[in-house]
Amino acid sequence: MNRNDLRSIDLNLLVVFEALIQERNLTRAAKQLSLGQPAVSAALVRLRKLFNDPLFERIGRRMVPTERALNAAQTLGPALDCVCVVLTESKA
Repeated sequence: MNRNDLRSIDLNLLVVFEALIQERNLTRAAKQLSLGQPAVSAALVRLRKLFNDPLFERIGRRMVPTERALNAAQTLGPALDCVCVVLTESKA
């Protein structure tokens, strides 16, 4: 994938992904993001297609991330932090 391909991706999905990694629960992730649980569930469906991976497996009430999800989180977390820094600096 190259940068031009990013135009076809809703980058808000990455924020939802990060919340799911942190919370490991759809309802709590939705609350963190001030979204409804159905919206986060729909975003997870789209994320699964984007990553071509289930990303999370349900075990009881918890969502356990797959290896692919854990690897992606290690890269995406710092990348989202960088975006926040750039946007904060641009407001100064």
